[in-house]
Amino acid sequence: MLSVYFASDRSSSGKSVITIAFSKALQDIGYALNVYKTGPDFIDAFVLSKALNLDAKNLDPFLIPDGYLAEWFFGGYEDKKPGTERGKKIHKEEAFVIESAMGLYDGNSYAIAEKFKFPVVLVMDSKRISSTMASLIYGLKKYKKGINVCGVILNNIASVRHFEIINKEIKGNISGIEVLGYVLNDKSAFSIKERHLGLTTPETDGIGIKEFNKIIRGIKEAVFKNVDLELLIKTLEKNSISFNRLFLDYKKKAADGKNGIRNMDAYKKSISGYCGAISNATKNKKVNIAVAMDKAFFFYYNFNFEILKDCGAEIIFFSPLKDKTIPKNIKAIYIGGGYPEIYAGRLSENRTIIEEINKFSEDNGIIYAECGGLMYLCEKLAYGGKSFDMAGIFPFEATMDGGRLSLGYRTVRFKEKTFFGEAGLTANGHEFHYSKLLDSTTNRDCGKKDCKKYKKILEYENPNLPGEIKPEGYNILNTVGSYIHLSFFSNGELAKNFVENAGKL
Repeated sequence: MLSVYFASDRSSSGKSVITIAFSKALQDIGYALNVYKTGPDFIDAFVLSKALNLDAKNLDPFLIPDGYLAEWFFGGYEDKKPGTERGKKIHKEEAFVIESAMGLYDGNSYAIAEKFKFPVVLVMDSKRISSTMASLIYGLKKYKKGINVCGVILNNIASVRHFEIINKEIKGNISGIEVLGYVLNDKSAFSIKERHLGLTTPETDGIGIKEFNKIIRGIKEAVFKNVDLELLIKTLEKNSISFNRLFLDYKKKAADGKNGIRNMDAYKKSISGYCGAISNATKNKKVNIAVAMDKAFFFYYNFNFEILKDCGAEIIFFSPLKDKTIPKNIKAIYIGGGYPEIYAGRLSENRTIIEEINKFSEDNGIIYAECGGLMYLCEKLAYGGKSFDMAGIFPFEATMDGGRLSLGYRTVRFKEKTFFGEAGLTANGHEFHYSKLLDSTTNRDCGKKDCKKYKKILEYENPNLPGEIKPEGYNILNTVGSYIHLSFFSNGELAKNFVENAGKL
C-alpha cells in the first residue's frame, strides 16, 4: 500500500496534471485507487473523477469537522471481497493519491499532509527559473516539521540542460529528497485548459468524453516520458510507512468499535448515524429529492449526497438542460452550482421544466439552490453582453458582466426559520463566483402582484476577517437560494431537517 500528496509552492504549477497521470498509471498497472482533492474545489475533484472513472473526494477540515475527517478519508477504502466491484478484478495494491490545494503551506494543505502522514512529492513550475529552484524546494522541505517531503517533479522544463542544472543544485544541497524526473514545457501535450472558475471539464466547451479520455492518455504518456514511474512508486512505498501504520491502526479501531469510530462495513453503506434520530414522519420511508446534474450544474460535495441518503433521502438526478419535466413523486429539489451562464440560452429555452419548477415552488415545495442554482432561479441571467430569461422565482438579475471574484470560506448564521432549521442555526461553507445579483424590483411598483417579496435569511463571517458580518441568502415560500455552498457535515441539523421537512409535505 502506498500514498502520495502532490503539492507545490503555488497554484497552477501542474499538480492536477501529475495527479491524473500518476493515478492513471497506477490504474493501468492494477492498483485500486482512492483519490482526493484537498480544499473546497469542486472542479478539480470532478475532473479527477471523470479522468479516472471513480468518485474523487474533497478533504477539507473547515467543511468536515475533525471528528469525521478521518472517517470520511478512510471510508474510501474498500476490502476487495469476491462479488464486490473491486473484487471482480485482481488488484496488485491499494493506493491513496491526494492533490493539494494552492501552495503546501496555504489554507489547510499543510494540516491535511500532517494529519495523515502522507509522503509529499512537490510539483514545481520551473519556467523562467533554474538554480534558484533548489532554494524553493529546500524551504518547502524545511519550513515546518511534521511532514515528509520526499520527492520532486520538475514541470515546464525547457531542455535537458535546464533539468540538469536544477537537478545538480538539488542533489548537491538538499538531502532526503528524490528528483523523480521532469515534464517538458510542451503545451500541445496538455490540453486541459483553465477558465474563469478553474479547469475546463469533460463534455463542456466541445470536449466529448472520448476526446477527454484521449487527452488523459496523452497526458500520462507525456508525463512519464521523463518521469521515472518505477522510482516514484519505490520512493512512495519507502516513505508510506507512517501513513500505513495510521491506516492499519484506524482500521483496527474501527473493527473494534473503539474511540467512537464506527464499524467500517457500516460506514461503507453510509455515514451511519450522522443524522441521529429521524422523526416518525420520515424514518420508515425514502424521501425523493431531485438533484440537478448535467453540464450546467455539477458543483456538489459528494459527502452532502451521502449525508442526505443517511437521513433517508433517495437522490434522483435530472437535467434542467435536457429534461422536459422534473422527476415524479419528489419532495424537494436541490440545484447546485456550475456554469449556467455558459448554457444560459439552452436553459432559457427549456420553458416546460422551468414552469414545473415554478409550480413546485408556488405549491410550497422545498427548493434549495446554491450559487449557479440561485442564478438559474433568478428572473434573468446576463452573460457576454446578452440577457436570458431564467426561472423567475427570485426577483433578481444575475450578471457576469462587471462582476468580480468572491472567494473564501464562510461561517453562516440563519437569521430566519427555514426548512434547514430554526433561526440561529450555524454552518460552514464556501463561496466561489464572479457573478452578482441586481434587484429587479427597484424600478417597480411593489404593490403589484409581479413584485415578489423575499426575505434575506443569512449572514456570514469570513474566518480570516472575524467580526466582519455580511448579508447573504434569500427565501421565498419554501425556496432558499444562496451563493454559499453549505457543508452538511458542518452541522447535522442541515440535512436532517431538510429531509424531515420534505418528508412531511
